[in-house]
Amino acid sequence: MRRILLIAVLVIAVVTFVLGVGISVSPGTFLIQNVPIGEEYSITGRNGFRIRFNKQYSSGVYVLSPKKPSDDGTKATGFYDFPDPDWFHLERDTLILAIDSMKASSMSIEFPNDPSLYNRHFLLGVDVNPTLESTTGMIAVGAYLLYRFETESRADIVPELPSGEMVFVPSVIKFENLGSAENKSQNLKIFLGGKNKRKVKLYRLDPESDVAKLTIFLTQGYQRVPEGVVFFPDEIEIDENGGKMFIQIAFDDRLPFKRMEEIIIAEQPDGNKAFMRVLLKSDS
Repeated sequence: MRRILLIAVLVIAVVTFVLGVGISVSPGTFLIQNVPIGEEYSITGRNGFRIRFNKQYSSGVYVLSPKKPSDDGTKATGFYDFPDPDWFHLERDTLILAIDSMKASSMSIEFPNDPSLYNRHFLLGVDVNPTLESTTGMIAVGAYLLYRFETESRADIVPELPSGEMVFVPSVIKFENLGSAENKSQNLKIFLGGKNKRKVKLYRLDPESDVAKLTIFLTQGYQRVPEGVVFFPDEIEIDENGGKMFIQIAFDDRLPFKRMEEIIIAEQPDGNKAFMRVLLKSDS
């Protein structure tokens, strides 16, 4: 059974050499934000990512199999299972490798036109396994890849969620054109799958934690907001209509960086978590 990752996503796999059999597969992990709903999104064309097999030390045939990470006991804070691995498309799912060759497969993703898929954070696994026929007489070495997707943020959504899953609506709050002193607020809601009322606690993601370093990455080009700038409740109650909350920013001096980000965690009593992003952009 694969190791269970309760807090952070670690890159599982990548270079292994056993009795002359070696594969090097990349990228082992990535984060893609703002993935659209209801249209095909080319991961390779938009982000440049391809699943690559680099120089080999033995020939072999490898099969790529997208799957739900929880099938192997793999979890990551704030991310839920990719709903249907068939929505993830590979240019080719079987790669035939010769010695010292390099093969690659482009990737795309297509979420159906379902309003409940906005504002979501999904985790997808990809098994990379050699066929037994191609490794006769050798130890078969495979890999396991973990990919994270954050779908488009939208405020006018009432999602239908699987029991226990939680989501901020919207999942991203933006404060833009900020000057040298500001005091602004925005409202949002949290929804929870299931019919029971539940209180959840809210807190700032510790930037020094393993979760911040290995799982919930910063938005590219942004720095972490210092403490004492972004304010929100410590706890809210969620019912069948969601839970209302606010985000407030307040500061008297100009932000130290033009683009900054706060990440807020919501945690249920059973430890299940969701997160949202607060983006701040100064006007100069």
